[in-house]
Amino acid sequence: MHQYDKFLSYIDFFSTAGEEAGMWVYNPPAFPYVNYSPEISSFIHEVYQTDLLDTEHLPYLETHLPRDANYTDYIENADFRLLRAILTYYVRQERFQEGLWLGAVQDGSFLKILNRLHESLINGVIASDAQYKQKKEKHQ
Repeated sequence: MHQYDKFLSYIDFFSTAGEEAGMWVYNPPAFPYVNYSPEISSFIHEVYQTDLLDTEHLPYLETHLPRDANYTDYIENADFRLLRAILTYYVRQERFQEGLWLGAVQDGSFLKILNRLHESLINGVIASDAQYKQKKEKHQ
């Protein structure tokens, strides 16, 4: 089993996820917040169980992408370090931008990140795990 298999298992969920990923809750006088589905909470938990979080993501993004960049536009061609930085941004920024995870589900950002990671693993860009490549080739 490859270290990212459980993380990558969310590709199916994000392929079809939309509004059911979370629901905005308006309960004045409290600020609105998103009540996320158990799958989203589980996905975020799984991110923290991997080595994918980058503690230096903000300085890295600031030096490698334009200031007003839409990070989703850079996922398709991202190398492993940039992919980790973008994923970390989405995961950690929810604290400051309520609803960011929901937006990342609806605009396909989480799915693009997962697909890019999967593609990189298959092509051996991230790790030279021959067993992982053979396993995936058998299923194609």
